[in-house]
Amino acid sequence: MSVCFARSTAFKFGASALALVAAGIAPSSYAQVAPQGAADTDQASTDDAAVDIVVTGRRAALEAAEDRKRRSETIVDSIVADDAGRLPDNSITEVLQRVSGVSIVRFAALGDPDHYSVQGSGVQVRGLTGVASRLNGREIFSANNGRAILWSDVTPELMSAVDVYKASTADLIEGGTGGQIDLRTKMPFDFNGKFHVAATGELALGDMAQQADPSASVLVTDSFDTPIGRIGVLADVAYSQFSSLSQFIRVSPYFKTALGDGVDRYVPSGFAFGDEAFRYRRTGIYGAVQWAPSDDLTFTGSFFQSRYKSQSSDYGTQLDSQTLAVDPASSTFDENGMLVKSSALFNRDTTSFAPTNGPVNSSGNKGFVESNTVTRDYSLSFAWAPADGPLSLKGSLQRVDSKQIYDRLDIFRDVSFGQSFGLDLSGDLPQISVGSGTQASFADPSNYFWTASMPHNENNTGRLDAGQLDAEYKFDGDFFRSVKVGGRYAQRKERDFQNGYNWAALGRGWNGDPQLTYANAAPGDTELHAFKDFFRGSAILPGNLMFASEGLASRFDRLQLTQSPPAGFCTGNEFNCSSAGPLPSTGYGGQRNADGSLAIRQPGFVLPGDQLDNRTKNLAGYALVRFGPQDGAPGIGGNVGVRVVHIENQGNGFIQQNGGTPFIRNGRTQTLAPTFVARSGKAEFTRVLPSINLDFSPTEKIKLRGGYNITVDLPTFNALRSSGTVGVSTVTNPGGSGLPGVFTNFTAETGNPLLKPTLSNNFDLSFEYYARPGTSFHVAPFYKRITNLPIYSLTNREVNVLFTDGTTETVTASASDYVNATKAATVKGVEVGGRFFLDMLPGVLGGFGFEGNYTFIDSSNPGDLYRDITGAIKNDAPLVGLSQHNANATLLYERNPFSIRLAYSWRSRYLLSTNSNGTNGTYSYYSAPGVLTDLDGGPNTTTQIALPIYGGSYGSLDAGVRFKVTENFSFGVQATNLTAATQRTLMGGYPNGKLVGRSWFQSDRRISTGINLAF
Repeated sequence: MSVCFARSTAFKFGASALALVAAGIAPSSYAQVAPQGAADTDQASTDDAAVDIVVTGRRAALEAAEDRKRRSETIVDSIVADDAGRLPDNSITEVLQRVSGVSIVRFAALGDPDHYSVQGSGVQVRGLTGVASRLNGREIFSANNGRAILWSDVTPELMSAVDVYKASTADLIEGGTGGQIDLRTKMPFDFNGKFHVAATGELALGDMAQQADPSASVLVTDSFDTPIGRIGVLADVAYSQFSSLSQFIRVSPYFKTALGDGVDRYVPSGFAFGDEAFRYRRTGIYGAVQWAPSDDLTFTGSFFQSRYKSQSSDYGTQLDSQTLAVDPASSTFDENGMLVKSSALFNRDTTSFAPTNGPVNSSGNKGFVESNTVTRDYSLSFAWAPADGPLSLKGSLQRVDSKQIYDRLDIFRDVSFGQSFGLDLSGDLPQISVGSGTQASFADPSNYFWTASMPHNENNTGRLDAGQLDAEYKFDGDFFRSVKVGGRYAQRKERDFQNGYNWAALGRGWNGDPQLTYANAAPGDTELHAFKDFFRGSAILPGNLMFASEGLASRFDRLQLTQSPPAGFCTGNEFNCSSAGPLPSTGYGGQRNADGSLAIRQPGFVLPGDQLDNRTKNLAGYALVRFGPQDGAPGIGGNVGVRVVHIENQGNGFIQQNGGTPFIRNGRTQTLAPTFVARSGKAEFTRVLPSINLDFSPTEKIKLRGGYNITVDLPTFNALRSSGTVGVSTVTNPGGSGLPGVFTNFTAETGNPLLKPTLSNNFDLSFEYYARPGTSFHVAPFYKRITNLPIYSLTNREVNVLFTDGTTETVTASASDYVNATKAATVKGVEVGGRFFLDMLPGVLGGFGFEGNYTFIDSSNPGDLYRDITGAIKNDAPLVGLSQHNANATLLYERNPFSIRLAYSWRSRYLLSTNSNGTNGTYSYYSAPGVLTDLDGGPNTTTQIALPIYGGSYGSLDAGVRFKVTENFSFGVQATNLTAATQRTLMGGYPNGKLVGRSWFQSDRRISTGINLAF
């Protein structure tokens, strides 16, 4: 059994055993072996007598992390496995949010603010999203068009520690303008030749999802002395399931609207609400073998696999109209003219501004998603370090394979919300209301119209092959400690199959098949969905609504969905077939060609048009000199070096024209032809990346650091892609839901294979005070100047389009393209943090402690552009993903047999996107009845917008309690999101800098209980 140190006494408890006892989730917490000396704590004393301070698992983990930070040659923060497994965290992202200067995004992506992620999807270090992912110091990724691994895919139980590098040295692999995150796994020789077994079991429950989620893990390791040397083996397996239910309300952009009194005001163009049930099953497998034929030479082979299978089922209704208006006499507005409350939003006639007295139609979708991501890392390495010689060598070979399969199907329907609806935005949550007659109509299936389907599929595979060799020559008794040189070659390829989001109408009467309603639904194809306890009863909704069933959507069978109804079905009533009764089987029609064949995109992938290939080659070499006084003498030490990297990016893909759906343009019906055109690009760059890191320790307790380095970040494969789309934006035909949409503008969206790498010039200072083991304090100011940031910007450009009648035309499209920012961005800030334990207090009070950190960040990014609600181009947005204020506070109690933690994490408002779906596009502004006025001065009469979307300030409170029963057994209870926090998003681009609510999200409180065994 493992043992740990008390301060000047005999061994009392094992650091790794107590890590096991205190942690509760991760087997790695039981297996963690602290760095040499990390668990040796000085005896606390009083005026009268010495008192033994027993180092528990949590405190031992903190001291191990503190010791690594103190001994590092650059600015690093670490979390050892005990910490990662101790909090009720199910992903690396939630673990990382506790680190000073690190924050996470609780959305599907920074550019996708309309989809919530309960555990978080991305990580920023000091406000920057350019964060490189590493596994034992080597590159690792997921095949998702990005550069880093999907952090949610990683099983924390497999990690021994997580290191966050905030500054660079020349021997670190290039990448990460914000920093690098290194996931460190356990190795057999870490356990000092002892046989060790650790196991955990846990059961968790969310208060909204109401699904029991099991988790389990097992670690086994041993080492042997053999005739050919020492051999160690380790196997670690972990499984976890996570279920959640999240709910949302969303308000569409407030369009500038001239109302009946002649005054311009801002009226929401609609709303949306819904929920998403999400579940993943994550399996991690890790194995390592080490062989030391001598004390000077060690060979290591390791295998790491993360498999992440998820499923989500969502229901949502959306109402969007560009002709919504209110009666100003019976409505409330704020000082900026923004609508606050109205009992009746209605569609108006733009030629007279009078209500149309027609229905306000809403759309709705039933979506179902399945995804499967597998990432495998195979690594071989050696380390040769003769004890009696100055030269040492290290080398490694690595292969990473990653595969992602993603399938989604959305099935849409329309239902009327009556002639008007009420909207109250004066409180914490929007309140949506309709009349009693409209509410009663929601129960009638004949009022729901089948409208469209939209599949989306991805099948991505990626591979990385890399080799690295490092040599270091040490000087004995000299100010220059060593010279280190090395080189690395890596080639990463990714082949993606993606078929876009191919929206296509079902039978609508005008397109060859009749308009069917839910009254015609085949058995099992529709369901009434109840939005239970919505926002825990705080939000008022119009009522429960009908949708396509989960059983229908989860088949992913678009061909069956679009089959025509039987011949002669509802003849003479082609625009409303309700009276014909239910269909015998699924089949709701679709757009037909002249010959009667189905005019939808074929299911699956259309090759080669859906194929995208990306490749990056890296060739790097470096030289590093370490220097400083010997044998602990005072003086300045550190390292200086340079890394030279040659980068080659190449991409091949296709620009696809999304066609097949008719629309009304200039009074006639047109249809874009579904086709694609090849596109490719290649670019090469050489960059020189110097680095210098200095440190000075005037006393044993104080360390001062300073550094300068240049880091590089490669654009994601999504930004570099040679593929893109051309399409059409339409609005609902005022003649009725059975007619083709009315054209507003052409759209285009592409990547840019010629993007330059992003460079960051980084200046760092750090003052660190280590009073005693477990008590430390740091202040770390920093400054970054960033050039060539990739910007996803909105512009107008000329494109060639092809129509189904064979004609072509050069048109102006609203285009979203990636470009390098032409102006530098700057980031400056400071981190402040520390921790302490009240060892001086008597008895049980001595177990209390506290750790906390605060980060202030300010930024300027004049190269990023957005368009406000009038279409004016602005460049005053901050950097995407950067919160000005970030804070963590944790109360600790560590005194056997209890280990208790109460942790709060908070971040202030941050920019999510300046060009996201739903808040970009165009709208029509009528300055007077019948007078269409262009606000943005563009080439047409519509006004182009691209509003900045911000994530609102958000804080979460988590807790954990663990009780040690014996030295081999413990159990605990943990909880997350205790305050049931609401995440908001906000829209900008309005008068006087006004930010208005865009979305509100809420998800589960979660509680879990688990046991831990170690022998």
